[in-house]
Amino acid sequence: MEPSAQRAQLDAPGVDQRRHHLYNILAWMCFGLGFVGILLPLMPTTVFWICAAWLWLRSRPHRVKFLVGHPRFGESIRGFLERGEICRTGKKAAVLGMTGSLALWLLLFTPDWRLGLLVGAILTAVAAWISTRPEGRPQPKTSVAVTLNPGSWAAPASKPATDRSR
Repeated sequence: MEPSAQRAQLDAPGVDQRRHHLYNILAWMCFGLGFVGILLPLMPTTVFWICAAWLWLRSRPHRVKFLVGHPRFGESIRGFLERGEICRTGKKAAVLGMTGSLALWLLLFTPDWRLGLLVGAILTAVAAWISTRPEGRPQPKTSVAVTLNPGSWAAPASKPATDRSR
């Protein structure tokens, strides 16, 4: 199929709507799994809510306000969406969780060595990617106006410190 025909097919009426509906459904699923993570100790919340925010930014942007404004998880979600940052504690928890899950899976289900190697390689690649994400510096808690355009999200400009010893 030539490029102009592919472009026409992608721009056909209804295609965007179907993708938006799919993203919205997936976002609600991620949001639900994240909510379950609040109740269950070993289930993550932030990861699922980051996925939900990403999906809602592409389907229903007005729903992202709740997630980035959440008092406990909002800063982590905003940091990842804006700057790709993952805090050190989050990195450690993710890598240890993946390592523990792999070890338990290998011990309890004893899969074929090829499948075990494949899953181990995938988890190692994900752990390496997580480890290379920037950590950012700890930011003081401030109220930031959130817009629905992630490109315009920016930390407030800080005032230069003045010497008060005089």
